[in-house]
Amino acid sequence: MSTSTASAKPAPAKTPRSATTGEPVTTVARRNRLGIWLCIVSDATGTVALLISYVYLWSLNVNDAWAPPKDQFADDLPFWLIVGGIILAAATMWWGVRGIARGQRGRLILASALATIIVLVTFVGQIVQLSTFPFAMTDGAYASATFWLAIATAIHLSVVLFLTTAIMNRTRAGLFTSSNHSHVRLVAMWMTWVCVAALVGAVCTTTMKVSPNTQSPAFGVFTSQ
Repeated sequence: MSTSTASAKPAPAKTPRSATTGEPVTTVARRNRLGIWLCIVSDATGTVALLISYVYLWSLNVNDAWAPPKDQFADDLPFWLIVGGIILAAATMWWGVRGIARGQRGRLILASALATIIVLVTFVGQIVQLSTFPFAMTDGAYASATFWLAIATAIHLSVVLFLTTAIMNRTRAGLFTSSNHSHVRLVAMWMTWVCVAALVGAVCTTTMKVSPNTQSPAFGVFTSQ
């Protein structure tokens, strides 16, 4: 056997190809990552608009119509329980991402199943909170702004629930490998953004209750109920 033959190195493994486009999976993953960032930016504009509306109405207190009747503000605990549930689900999914990156398919199945259960429980909790607020949506600016922030969180949770369920089913079908699992990472990225949105919303709704503006400006005929 010649020296050149003995020292020959094995050919590097080929990059897997996408089943839909035929491109290397790394190329598709890079394009999809840009897509999820654009989705996050787009969604963030709506979330920021809701937060700005909340802070603006709280600080201005037009016609003294910020607070709900009898100053019945929402309890703080449900907001933080919901945030905790979202963070726990996201952390669980990232645990699954690290597992599949090492070829541990069973770990991702477990992680996505647990994340799905956590998100489902959190979503139900959000619906319960919406249905038990001590005010109606029309009971002043605080009530309206708080309802919309909670509704936004419910919508986020419904999307996350769909995604975690899809990841669980696709993992069980063997569609993710250590070299081709970018979709799992993208879902974890989206869940991380949902954590940020819910956290900032909870900070606003639990720390900005009584308006600091005691000399509220008058505007038209808008009054509290």
